[in-house]
Amino acid sequence: MKGDVMPNRSIADIDVKLLRVFCTIVECDGFSQAQSELNLSRSTISTHMANLETRIGFKLCSRGRAGFALTARGGAVYEASRAMLSSIDAYHGQIVQLKEGIVGEVAIGVVDNLITNTECRLRYAIRNALAAHKGLRIVLRIGPPDQVEEQLVRGQTQMAISPKFPTRKNVSQSTLFIEKQRLICGKGHPLFTVPDDEMTRELIAEQDFVRRGFVSVLTPYSTFFNRPALAVSHQMEGLAHFILSGNCVGFLPEVYANYWVDRQEMRIIRADQFGFDVPICLSRHEGAQQSLAESHVYETILKVHSATV
Repeated sequence: MKGDVMPNRSIADIDVKLLRVFCTIVECDGFSQAQSELNLSRSTISTHMANLETRIGFKLCSRGRAGFALTARGGAVYEASRAMLSSIDAYHGQIVQLKEGIVGEVAIGVVDNLITNTECRLRYAIRNALAAHKGLRIVLRIGPPDQVEEQLVRGQTQMAISPKFPTRKNVSQSTLFIEKQRLICGKGHPLFTVPDDEMTRELIAEQDFVRRGFVSVLTPYSTFFNRPALAVSHQMEGLAHFILSGNCVGFLPEVYANYWVDRQEMRIIRADQFGFDVPICLSRHEGAQQSLAESHVYETILKVHSATV
């Protein structure tokens, strides 16, 4: 490609703008999905990407019928750009704080369907944090555990509320509450009407089951069943759909399953033998300097949850 190639000159405002568009496209996994996030038309996004590739001097991604995919160099540019943009945002945030106090945006990753757990007091933390500082803006990014963890590690969010994941360098995890997981079957499943005293471990082990697609939260029963998983879901709602179909059993948070249990559409299987606890944690990077806005939101979330302990 010819033209004013970015690497041979200092980065200008237009470069930062184009790199933000590029990072959003990557994080949305394509041009179409990025339209609503950027509030731009597909043709405008395509123009921005073409301009960026011209300024950088090489192709960053492929797009077409086969879908969106980063090139090897495009992946490296994304990682470098995300780090640079995070630093720029942190710099601007610190300057604004010196001038106006606690203002700015704080992005929080939250595991999907946590709202059904009454021990999750995020709503009160949001209320208190926004009431204390009118210049504060909070963004919630909802997703499965693996996605929430990855967004935190990449710097796309400043903190996360999710099941405890394996230790990561410079990432702290503070337990907010415990979520109980139960083995569940749906109405129409062969076990639904079996009396508890006839429901042996051997009988349960022979059932088809749905497993969780996210690997950061493994269940203690991953090897209990005698056959491979019949189905897989990366979202809690997907697990519920498979269980409600009556085709398989699976683990769900008890508070989430209770909606269907109360309607006799699901049944908890031998709660005395099958179940485990999952710590729901508030996580953040400890290596990077925290903005006043980030620290305020973080401490507010911890405070509202400590009141319930």
